[in-house]
Amino acid sequence: MSSIRTSFYEDNESFLFRVDPRVKLLYILWVFAMIMVFTAPIYQAFTMTSLLLAAFAGGLSLSKVANAGKLGIYVGLTSWVLWIIFLHDEGTTLFTILGWPVTDYGVLKGLSVALRITSVLFAFLIVAMTTPTRDIITGLYGLRVSVVFSMVIGIILRLIPQFQSEHTTIMEAQRSRATEFNKGGLMTRFRKHTSYIIPLTLRALKIVSDLSIAMESRAYDPYTPRTFVRELKMQRSDWVILICMGVFLVISITLRLYGFGVLQLGLLGSGQ
Repeated sequence: MSSIRTSFYEDNESFLFRVDPRVKLLYILWVFAMIMVFTAPIYQAFTMTSLLLAAFAGGLSLSKVANAGKLGIYVGLTSWVLWIIFLHDEGTTLFTILGWPVTDYGVLKGLSVALRITSVLFAFLIVAMTTPTRDIITGLYGLRVSVVFSMVIGIILRLIPQFQSEHTTIMEAQRSRATEFNKGGLMTRFRKHTSYIIPLTLRALKIVSDLSIAMESRAYDPYTPRTFVRELKMQRSDWVILICMGVFLVISITLRLYGFGVLQLGLLGSGQ
């Protein structure tokens, strides 16, 4: 049975751990802005490179990050395939699969959307894995985000890993009862999956109920002024990172205004 985790945070003393949490939260917004500025995958690759550098600076294993975000990878790949199917009649045909044309524009457009989905997800995961939940809440509060929203984000960050662990535990328990989830037809598999969906839903409701009772019993008031054990203070390295992000964003917007980074109709076609 897997142990229950309470957060994504990986305890280490990496460079990214020492960065101010406000800067890391702004980095998520920066990734979102950068990935939306450009539509051409070759330009979006710069943002993906920054994610690799952030993971390296955080001392994170790429396999761990990928495992934590595997659902987002599946969604991104599915989106890529769907765009290829939907845009089969636009652009230049590269090859056909079972009589279905695959065009260069469909491949590029699907890749662009997939990169947008996965980039923001992995930016969030890298920040969550290198920042304690309490520091994320403090950082949100330092960015003038409401206490209610900050607490909601903190609770979500704690509950997601716990639900993942609960899901694994229930799956292992059902397998020990000879439940084979990968055998049978579509409807048979669907009925088998209810054997963990229902217990997981009930467990989630129990956890949320216990949490609300615990907060009410402590007379939690979200509108009371807060003090924090850790006082946030920007270091020189934090300002350097912020300035670099701002400069790159301005340069990217300027390039886009001049027509760079726009997805072409196809590898062999004209721009649209």
